Amino acid sequence: MKILVSYLGQLRIYSLIDLIMLLVAIKATPFELIGVILLHVGFLAYLESQHSHSYRKSVPKYLWITFVIPGMFLYGHFIFGILFIVCSFLYTLKNRNYFAIFSPLIRGLQYFFLVGGIVGFQGQLPWIALVVICARNLIGDIRDVIKDKEENMKTIPVVIGFKKGFKYLYPVAVLATTLIWWNFTALPLWILLSVFVVEVSTYNLTSR
Repeated sequence: MKILVSYLGQLRIYSLIDLIMLLVAIKATPFELIGVILLHVGFLAYLESQHSHSYRKSVPKYLWITFVIPGMFLYGHFIFGILFIVCSFLYTLKNRNYFAIFSPLIRGLQYFFLVGGIVGFQGQLPWIALVVICARNLIGDIRDVIKDKEENMKTIPVVIGFKKGFKYLYPVAVLATTLIWWNFTALPLWILLSVFVVEVSTYNLTSR
C-alpha cells in the first residue's frame, strides 16, 4: 500500500485534476482530453526516470513511451504534440547547469502548445495558460529553493539568493489556477469546491 501511495504521489494528482479543469474550459473532446492526460503522465514518467530522486520510487526508463504514443494518437494535433514532447525533454534538463532558469517558461510553453493545438492561438486561454503556468512553476521553485540549492540546481530563486522557501505558497497557486480555468466553464460551484478538496488532500502525497 505504501508503494502504491508513493506512485500516486508521483502522478501529482493535484496538478492533473487542475489540467483536467483547463481541458474542460477549452471544451476539449473526450479523445483530446484523454490524449493530453496520457501525454502529461508520460512527461511525468520521463521526468521521474531521468531525475531519479532518492526520496521517490524509481520509474522504468522507457515507461513514458507507453503513455506518449497513445497520447499523441488521441490528442490528434501532431505538430503541437511534438512541441510538447520537446518542451518535456528540455524541462528534464533542469538539473544541468543553468537550464533551471528557463524551466518556468518551458512548463508554460508545454501548456501553451497543448491548449493552442486544440483551440488555436487567437483566443485568450493559450496565452493565459502560458503566463499562469510559468508563474506557478516559478512559485514551485520558490517552495523548493532550499532543496534545489542543496542539489546545486540553478533555479531563479537560487540564483537571486532566496534563503527561505514558502511551503504552502505553491498549493495556493494550484488552487488559483484551477479557479481561473473554472471561470471559463459553466460548471457549478460545488464542482470547483470538490476539485479543491481533491487537490488539497492529494498535495502531500508527493514526496519532496
